[in-house]
Amino acid sequence: MKVISTREVRNEMKTYFDLAEKERVVVKRGKKFVNLIVADDPDTIFVDDDWVKDFFEIPEEYRCNPFDVSPSGDIYWADKRNVEGTKKAIEAAYNGPTYTLNTEDIEKFVYGIQ
Repeated sequence: MKVISTREVRNEMKTYFDLAEKERVVVKRGKKFVNLIVADDPDTIFVDDDWVKDFFEIPEEYRCNPFDVSPSGDIYWADKRNVEGTKKAIEAAYNGPTYTLNTEDIEKFVYGIQ
């Protein structure tokens, strides 16, 4: 892995873009790091080692592709239990009971009148 500064990228951009096709190139920008990643398709999705570890910690029977649910691929959506729970909560919110409050009820609620 090669860690370079933003100044180096600016001065030798082509060199580092070419290098990123062969090895890992990371640009240090302040306290943060930017990884230069090369792909043939702009829709290619990259995940890190922690994401993979977390994915395999989900029991196999509950795993699903989180990118089918969320473009971010958040690991929360890789667990079918979370997906189903969220769907049920949304359904309950849409199909749950509705209440009509009159002005007196609203004032009791807002002003704490007993």
